[in-house]
Amino acid sequence: MSETDVLVLRPGAGPRRQVFKIVAVLSVTFVIAGFTTGGRPAWILCIGLILLLAGTVAVYLRRSHIVVTPTEISARGLTFHRRRDRALAASVIRATVVQPGAVSETIVILDAAGHGLLSINGALYSSADRDRLIGYLGLPTSAPGQPVTFVQLGREQPGSVSWAGRHPVAFALLCALGFAVAAVVLGALVAALTG
Repeated sequence: MSETDVLVLRPGAGPRRQVFKIVAVLSVTFVIAGFTTGGRPAWILCIGLILLLAGTVAVYLRRSHIVVTPTEISARGLTFHRRRDRALAASVIRATVVQPGAVSETIVILDAAGHGLLSINGALYSSADRDRLIGYLGLPTSAPGQPVTFVQLGREQPGSVSWAGRHPVAFALLCALGFAVAAVVLGALVAALTG
């Protein structure tokens, strides 16, 4: 492998369409909520939330990518950029992970001691791109015999799953709380501006 060999993977067209469908459903929900609540402040709040959601998703899809160079493996998402030394990578777990409302493939890159170096959510990437990543890494690959939850994967392979994966309910509640706080702040700002 030469020093110029670099693999760059970006979200696939199919997964992008799924994300856009979810955004469309949530946007319709906001419009219905604004319509039933009535009043100009409610409409402005709903439009603001739709724009915030659409903007966040657009940035997420634009920033997300995986890059593998001869010396480094990196994964970037909306709020993170994880980089790991490729020389430390010793094996890969390719697991089908069951989450509330979704099933997706997760790729966990492990070091020689079996600790997780990097966990990549494969939901944004096409099956062919995930295959390219595994082939490009050229590491021994294993997979659980059946679909697992993040909690089960974390028990089977300690250190391979993030805190959010090991505590999905708490993470969902924290996300909902954050979104609710943003909605209240935006609502208060709209109410103050519209009198």
